[in-house]
Amino acid sequence: MHKNDSPLIPITEDELRPYREEITSFLKNVVWRPDQLRGGKTEIDVSFLLQVGKALQIDESDELSILKNAVRISEDRTILSNSTNVAMNALRDGFCTGRHIAALFEKSSGLESLMQKNKAGNLHQKELPEFHDKLQTQSAVLLFSAASYINYILKEHRTEEADSVQIDFGGIPEVSLTRPSKAMQCSLYYLCAYYERSGIVKNDIQLLKMTRLYFERLQEEIMMRKDSLKDISFFENHHYKLEHSEFVVKGFEKITDARVKGVTFNRISMDDIVANKDAKHLFRRYAERLLCYDFKRSKNPMLELGGLPSITMADGKPGTGKSMLIAATATLLKDRCDDLGFPFLFWPLPENIISTYQGGSAERAIEWFRPMQDTGKIVFAPIDDAENNLEERTRQGVSAGVREFIGVFLRNTEGAYAINNGNRLISLFTNIPDQIDKAVLSRIQIRVSMDGASNFADFVDQDYLWWRKYEKMDKGFVDTNAPKGHEFMKAQKQMSSLNELDSKELEFHSDDLKDIYDTTAKNSDVNSHAFFGKFYENVLARFSFFSSRDLRNIQKAVDARVSDFDFPKDWWEVPDRFFFKDYDTKMNMLKELMTSNLGGLSFEDIRMREALKYIDTAVRINETGINRRINQTAEDLFIRQKAADQLLNRG
Repeated sequence: MHKNDSPLIPITEDELRPYREEITSFLKNVVWRPDQLRGGKTEIDVSFLLQVGKALQIDESDELSILKNAVRISEDRTILSNSTNVAMNALRDGFCTGRHIAALFEKSSGLESLMQKNKAGNLHQKELPEFHDKLQTQSAVLLFSAASYINYILKEHRTEEADSVQIDFGGIPEVSLTRPSKAMQCSLYYLCAYYERSGIVKNDIQLLKMTRLYFERLQEEIMMRKDSLKDISFFENHHYKLEHSEFVVKGFEKITDARVKGVTFNRISMDDIVANKDAKHLFRRYAERLLCYDFKRSKNPMLELGGLPSITMADGKPGTGKSMLIAATATLLKDRCDDLGFPFLFWPLPENIISTYQGGSAERAIEWFRPMQDTGKIVFAPIDDAENNLEERTRQGVSAGVREFIGVFLRNTEGAYAINNGNRLISLFTNIPDQIDKAVLSRIQIRVSMDGASNFADFVDQDYLWWRKYEKMDKGFVDTNAPKGHEFMKAQKQMSSLNELDSKELEFHSDDLKDIYDTTAKNSDVNSHAFFGKFYENVLARFSFFSSRDLRNIQKAVDARVSDFDFPKDWWEVPDRFFFKDYDTKMNMLKELMTSNLGGLSFEDIRMREALKYIDTAVRINETGINRRINQTAEDLFIRQKAADQLLNRG
């Protein structure tokens, strides 16, 4: 069974309550015989275990108290410090959760009947291996589930301060999986030994960091032993979700998602944005495509059909409407998701993504990407002012933090584990596209320019959006004459297809690109596959930045144009007619729409236009930086000349 199809088992607070007394007793007093004192071999320095009042003898038990150490670290016998209290509650609730999931494993795996036989003395000799194997797996399930919950809670508490604390954590000396009670005692004993005897944990933030490191390592230890465990399917074939929480256990899968809350945004309609017709159309289209996502199958048929890019970019000079487009897209998605009952997450890149601590930027970037791996939400993840955090790495003065973030971005958008289920859209918005790292640019599948108001109708309509508020308050207050023959906002009407923007003639903004096209067209039939092979070869010869990834992006743009059609209105009015149908039915319905949409289109024409548009945009971005430096140099020379002239006049 695929994990995404695994049944979800809810865990209620009432189900965890019976385990609290047992776990609390372990926190008060935990007894263990350290295996390393009996001659065990390890690369971990365990000398701190011997720093006790009396030297431990072989096979002698040691006794520690986590709660006493919590009081010591809080320096208050009555009230624990807030961070220590958070850690203690995380330990208690985490092990309660682990005990409950381990109990579910006991029932589903047949371990319960084996335990009853063993207790009654009826366990057959042949059943002993199975009995011990299942006890071992149950212990691993308990520890892994507990560690997952503890990490989930502590990741959210004083994150910035904890990340900045440097702790020399040696590792876990011993992990016992003989039976659940022993597993808990062993893990809590060594945690407490670090608290009390390592000399590292002297305040609550160090306790918080040590606890995080300890249980992150414990998760890794269990994952390393996973292949040797038996009967794990009884655990891995189910997901476990804690009520009133986003915490989920998905088998032996390390998920450290923090509790995610969407960022609030200003509500704006696409109709409130003047000009930028193609940008508004594309982002409206991609928002609608996201909603085709099938939550049961964790797949999107539009992604499979090629109509949904994973990364887009809008660029333009300041003040042309990029931030408004972000808000308008979020508004559209939120409203549609509310209508359909889909969970929506607006997840912009945070302003503090770049950390001053080494490795901090990478860690923050990983945390930003985690919610986008959640198959239970529709996610819109814009990156505004993208040139600040995704700056070209070869530029002088680029910080180590930016390099870390770019590394994580590249691995999570096109890499071995960059899984895209079709429920997310990452969009870059920038004023200076030429300053964005070239490897990042190459991953952007759809690029659109935002020039803002550019003609008479645009400027008049933008003014209209401003002064109409006065007219609404007091009819006749604005007594300025309307332009003759102009209908306000008609020029801003929503398009049904990008075909409305296409002119009959091919457009070239780059003279070099036009020369390449004309030269290739003279020697090859433009309607042949050979033409495109030669054309791309000539483009590469002239523009070294062009690569096979750019060709894939062109192909993606063609796919998007082929699927550029409106959904029937009744799909929105009665969602059962499409959005709530099963995946295969939705796929077939979309294919029918796509087929009918192809009727009035020429594949050759779309292919040519998208190839030229993509390459033309890439050339423009590449040359923008050069032109900016030329203009800056010319301005500097002009100022120097003026200064020299003024100095001469004074003389």
